Amino acid sequence: MISLTSILILLAALLICLILGVPIGFSLGLSGLLTILFTVGDQFMIQVPMTLYKSLSEFVFVAIPLYILMGEILYQGKSGERIFWVANSWLHRVRGGTGVATVAAYTFFAAIVGSSMTSVLTIGKIAIPEMKKQKYSKGLTYGLSAIGGSLGILIPPSIPLILYASLTNTSPGKLFMAGIIPGLILAFILSIWTAMKAPRGLNIDSSHLTSDRLRNTLKALPDMLLPVVVLGGIYKGIYTPTEAAAVGVIYALVLTVFIHKNLSIKDLGNVLVESVKTTAMLLSIVVGALVFGAALTLVGLPKYLSDVLIGLSVSPLLVLLIMNIIWIIMGMFLEVVSILLITTPIFFPIAMAMGYDPVWFGIIMVLNMELAVITPPVGMNLFAIKSIMPEEPLELIMKSVLPFALFAVLVLVIVWIFPSVAIGIL
Repeated sequence: MISLTSILILLAALLICLILGVPIGFSLGLSGLLTILFTVGDQFMIQVPMTLYKSLSEFVFVAIPLYILMGEILYQGKSGERIFWVANSWLHRVRGGTGVATVAAYTFFAAIVGSSMTSVLTIGKIAIPEMKKQKYSKGLTYGLSAIGGSLGILIPPSIPLILYASLTNTSPGKLFMAGIIPGLILAFILSIWTAMKAPRGLNIDSSHLTSDRLRNTLKALPDMLLPVVVLGGIYKGIYTPTEAAAVGVIYALVLTVFIHKNLSIKDLGNVLVESVKTTAMLLSIVVGALVFGAALTLVGLPKYLSDVLIGLSVSPLLVLLIMNIIWIIMGMFLEVVSILLITTPIFFPIAMAMGYDPVWFGIIMVLNMELAVITPPVGMNLFAIKSIMPEEPLELIMKSVLPFALFAVLVLVIVWIFPSVAIGIL
C-alpha cells in the first residue's frame, strides 16, 4: 500500500527547493533522495546509481548532445537567417507573406535543430523585427513566434521524443515519422490564421526580394537539404536516429565552416563551450528527474495509480483527459524535460494497460509539451521572445501567446480523434 507520508515528503521537499530558487534538476534530485532516505530506508539508495546508469547508458542518449551541438553550429552559422529570407522572398507577395514565411522558416528549422528555444532565438531574431516593420500587430508577431518555435519539439528530430523513446523502449524512428504530419497540420493552421490577420494594403518595396529570390534560394539550398539528409536516412533505414545526429553534425560543420564560411575554426571553440553548457543544463534535469522518478517507483505511486484506475473500470478516454489536464497544469510551472521524465514512468504503464499505441501516446504527450513551452508563467519560449525584445513587458508577450495555445489544442484534439494522423504514416 502506498504511503501518504512518502508522497507528502516528496512534494514538500520539491516545493521548498523550488521556493528557495534551487535549479529544477537539483530540486528534483534532492527531493527524490530525501524521500528514499526517510521513507523506504537507506538500503534502497543503491537504486539511485543503478537507475542512472541503466538510463544514461542507453545508446539513444548520445543523440541529445549531438543534436544540441548541431543546433548550436547552425545557430551561430546563421542557417536560420538564410532559410527565413528564402521563404520571405517567395511568399512576400502573398497576403500576410512575411508572417507565412515566418511559419515556413520555423517549420523548416524545426526539422533541423529539434529545440524550441533555439528556433525562437534563431528565426525570431530576424522575423519579429521584420513583421513589426510591416505593422503586424504585437499580438500576432509574438504569438506566432512562440507557437512557431514550439514546432521544434514536435517535428523531428525532437529531443523530447528521444527522451520518451529511451524511457519507454519505443522506436525513436517511428516517433520521428509520427511527429511530421501533426507538425505540418499546426504549421498550416498558423499560416491560414496569419494570412487572415495580417495588415492590409501595405506598401512594401519588395523589388529586392523578387530580384534576389533565385540567389537566396541557391545560397540556402545546402541548408534546406539537411532535413533530407537526417530524416531521409532514418526513414530509409540507412542509419539510426543517433547515427543521424552524428551525420547532421558533420554536415552542419561542412555547411557553416567550408561552404558559407560564417564560422571559422577559431569560432568552433565557442560553439563547443555553448553546446556543453546547454547539454550539462539539460542532463542535470534528466538526472534529477530520473532520481525523482526512482523515488516515485519505490514508494509505489505508479503501480498504485495503475491498479486504482484499472480496478475502477474508468473509461480510457477519461483517463487520457485527466493526463492531459495534469500535463497542461504542470506545463505552467515546469519545463518540458522535467514533465516528461516525471510523468512518463507513471502514465505510460497506465496507457499501455488501457490499450493505447505507444507511438501515438508519445505524440499526444509531446503535443502537450508544446503547450508547456508557451503557457505562462514559465513558458520558455516567452522568455526567448523577451530576450529578443527586451523593451517589451513580459505580461504583453504572455497575453499575446495565449490565443495561439488554442491552435495547439486543436491539433491535439485532431490527433486524439484521428490516431491515423500520427501513426498512419508508419
